[in-house]
Amino acid sequence: MNPFIQKPGLPIGTIWGYQTDGIFRDTAAVSAYKSVQPDAQLGDYRYKDLNGDGHLTDADKTMIGNVNPDYVFGITNRITFGRFDFSALLQGVHGNNILNANRLQFLALNGFGGNIPLEYYRNAFDPVTNPNGKYPMVTANRVGVGRFSDAFVEDGSYIRLKNVQLGYELPPRVVPGAQSARVYVSAINLLTSTDYSGYDPEVSAFSTTAMRGVDLGSYPQSRLLTFGMTLTF
Repeated sequence: MNPFIQKPGLPIGTIWGYQTDGIFRDTAAVSAYKSVQPDAQLGDYRYKDLNGDGHLTDADKTMIGNVNPDYVFGITNRITFGRFDFSALLQGVHGNNILNANRLQFLALNGFGGNIPLEYYRNAFDPVTNPNGKYPMVTANRVGVGRFSDAFVEDGSYIRLKNVQLGYELPPRVVPGAQSARVYVSAINLLTSTDYSGYDPEVSAFSTTAMRGVDLGSYPQSRLLTFGMTLTF
């Protein structure tokens, strides 16, 4: 099931799915909504019947996100002071969404009974021990949880210190015979500020343009720290 749609008037990268309306926290709420959502169970997401026909169908899906940012920005700077030099690249995006498919897999436990992050387990709804839980009840293969919905769409905006380097040009006498000598320390992906709950907001599990912005088992970019020296003879 593809969570993206290509439709006239909508940008490529539009996330298409259901809008949620909280969690079923008692059996009375489940019974009252069974005609709309027949597979509903206690602890499932409640999905909105947007067209009001009394049945939850594909016609109730709507635009729930857009992976395209409103702004892409970057700032570079280089400063020298005496023998010291400093350069940095600050970059980021604003206004895009990420489809956190990892969360969908963990909460719905679709097709596997593996472990889930402690955050989801501790804050899952339970009618006895955690009636105000943030996440759905944790049981395997929950159809009422595994639909693509706004519950799995997050703000993907971020600002990142992508590259930074500090260098120092050594005095000529330090390295005899060298025309110049410079030592430096550099870092890649040193700092990131984001509200995204996953490991890395700069993520895309699929290479196709129409399915950008999906986080599904994606390995985060490495933080790299390098010490070095450049010599000219």
